[in-house]
Amino acid sequence: MTYQNAMDTHIYDLQIRVLIYREDGEFVARALEMDLLGFGKTEREAVESLKQTTEAQISFAHQMNDAGLISFPAEAEYFKRWDDAQKKALRAEILGDRSVKLAARAYVISFTTAELKALRTRRFKQTGLVCA
Repeated sequence: MTYQNAMDTHIYDLQIRVLIYREDGEFVARALEMDLLGFGKTEREAVESLKQTTEAQISFAHQMNDAGLISFPAEAEYFKRWDDAQKKALRAEILGDRSVKLAARAYVISFTTAELKALRTRRFKQTGLVCA
Protein backbone atom coordinates (compact mmCIF):
# COMPACT_ATOMS: atom_id res chain seq x y z
CA MET A 1 0.00 0.00 0.00
CA THR A 2 1.42 3.38 -0.92
CA TYR A 3 1.39 6.30 1.45
CA GLN A 4 -1.21 7.97 -0.76
CA ASN A 5 -3.50 4.98 -0.36
CA ALA A 6 -3.08 5.16 3.40
CA MET A 7 -4.22 8.79 3.34
CA ASP A 8 -7.22 7.79 1.21
CA THR A 9 -8.39 4.79 3.21
CA HIS A 10 -7.73 5.84 6.80
CA ILE A 11 -10.05 8.79 7.12
CA TYR A 12 -12.10 8.76 10.30
CA ASP A 13 -14.22 11.27 12.09
CA LEU A 14 -11.84 13.81 13.54
CA GLN A 15 -12.34 15.47 16.91
CA ILE A 16 -9.95 18.12 18.10
CA ARG A 17 -9.88 19.54 21.60
CA VAL A 18 -9.77 23.33 21.60
CA LEU A 19 -8.70 25.62 24.41
CA ILE A 20 -10.26 29.08 24.14
CA TYR A 21 -8.71 31.91 26.12
CA ARG A 22 -8.01 35.64 25.96
CA GLU A 23 -4.56 36.94 25.21
CA ASP A 24 -3.51 40.51 24.45
CA GLY A 25 -7.12 41.67 24.14
CA GLU A 26 -8.34 39.03 21.69
CA PHE A 27 -9.65 35.49 21.83
CA VAL A 28 -7.37 32.61 20.94
CA ALA A 29 -8.62 29.14 19.98
CA ARG A 30 -5.80 26.56 20.19
CA ALA A 31 -6.25 23.08 18.70
CA LEU A 32 -4.47 20.77 21.10
CA GLU A 33 -3.91 17.78 18.83
CA MET A 34 -2.62 19.92 15.96
CA ASP A 35 -1.16 22.95 17.80
CA LEU A 36 -2.88 25.34 15.42
CA LEU A 37 -4.30 28.73 16.39
CA GLY A 38 -7.31 30.84 15.48
CA PHE A 39 -7.81 34.44 16.57
CA GLY A 40 -10.84 36.70 16.80
CA LYS A 41 -12.62 39.51 18.58
CA THR A 42 -15.10 36.93 19.90
CA GLU A 43 -14.85 33.26 20.85
CA ARG A 44 -16.93 32.37 17.79
CA GLU A 45 -14.58 34.28 15.45
CA ALA A 46 -11.55 32.57 16.99
CA VAL A 47 -13.11 29.11 16.57
CA GLU A 48 -14.11 29.84 12.95
CA SER A 49 -10.58 31.06 12.23
CA LEU A 50 -9.21 27.87 13.78
CA LYS A 51 -11.56 25.71 11.69
CA GLN A 52 -10.29 27.37 8.51
CA THR A 53 -6.68 26.88 9.60
CA THR A 54 -7.39 23.24 10.45
CA GLU A 55 -9.04 22.63 7.08
CA ALA A 56 -6.04 24.15 5.32
CA GLN A 57 -3.64 21.95 7.32
CA ILE A 58 -5.62 18.80 6.54
CA SER A 59 -5.61 19.68 2.84
CA PHE A 60 -1.90 20.43 2.93
CA ALA A 61 -1.17 17.08 4.61
CA HIS A 62 -3.15 15.30 1.93
CA GLN A 63 -1.42 17.22 -0.87
CA MET A 64 1.97 16.33 0.60
CA ASN A 65 0.88 12.70 1.16
CA ASP A 66 2.00 13.00 4.79
CA ALA A 67 -0.52 12.08 7.49
CA GLY A 68 2.13 13.07 10.04
CA LEU A 69 1.42 16.71 9.23
CA ILE A 70 -1.99 16.37 10.85
CA SER A 71 -0.89 15.35 14.33
CA PHE A 72 1.63 17.53 16.11
CA PRO A 73 0.35 18.22 19.63
CA ALA A 74 0.52 21.45 21.58
CA GLU A 75 2.73 21.75 24.64
CA ALA A 76 1.63 19.84 27.75
CA GLU A 77 0.63 23.03 29.61
CA TYR A 78 -2.27 23.59 27.15
CA PHE A 79 -3.60 20.06 27.70
CA LYS A 80 -3.52 20.71 31.46
CA ARG A 81 -5.32 24.05 31.00
CA TRP A 82 -7.97 22.30 28.85
CA ASP A 83 -8.52 19.65 31.55
CA ASP A 84 -8.74 22.32 34.26
CA ALA A 85 -11.21 24.39 32.22
CA GLN A 86 -13.37 21.33 31.56
CA LYS A 87 -13.41 20.36 35.26
CA LYS A 88 -14.31 23.91 36.35
CA ALA A 89 -17.09 24.13 33.77
CA LEU A 90 -18.53 20.78 34.89
CA ARG A 91 -18.35 21.83 38.53
CA ALA A 92 -20.13 25.08 37.76
CA GLU A 93 -22.81 23.27 35.76
CA ILE A 94 -23.39 20.35 38.12
CA LEU A 95 -23.20 22.24 41.40
CA GLY A 96 -24.63 25.49 40.12
CA ASP A 97 -21.49 27.14 41.45
CA ARG A 98 -21.53 30.59 39.90
CA SER A 99 -18.39 31.61 41.79
CA VAL A 100 -16.25 29.65 39.34
CA LYS A 101 -14.42 32.07 37.08
CA LEU A 102 -13.20 30.48 33.87
CA ALA A 103 -9.86 31.74 32.62
CA ALA A 104 -10.22 29.40 29.66
CA ARG A 105 -12.91 27.30 28.06
CA ALA A 106 -12.71 23.70 26.87
CA TYR A 107 -14.31 23.08 23.49
CA VAL A 108 -14.26 20.37 20.80
CA ILE A 109 -14.51 20.81 17.05
CA SER A 110 -15.44 17.84 14.89
CA PHE A 111 -15.15 16.90 11.25
CA THR A 112 -17.14 13.91 10.00
CA THR A 113 -15.65 11.46 7.52
CA ALA A 114 -17.88 12.94 4.81
CA GLU A 115 -16.73 16.49 5.66
CA LEU A 116 -13.09 15.45 5.49
CA LYS A 117 -13.56 13.76 2.13
CA ALA A 118 -15.50 16.76 0.77
CA LEU A 119 -12.83 19.13 2.05
CA ARG A 120 -10.11 17.11 0.38
CA THR A 121 -12.02 16.97 -2.92
CA ARG A 122 -12.79 20.70 -2.85
CA ARG A 123 -9.18 21.64 -2.20
CA PHE A 124 -8.01 19.37 -5.00
CA LYS A 125 -10.35 21.02 -7.47
CA GLN A 126 -9.01 24.43 -6.45
CA THR A 127 -5.38 23.35 -6.72
CA GLY A 128 -5.66 20.61 -9.35
CA LEU A 129 -2.25 21.20 -10.91
CA VAL A 130 -0.47 20.99 -7.58
CA CYS A 131 -2.29 17.88 -6.39
CA ALA A 132 -2.62 15.86 -9.59
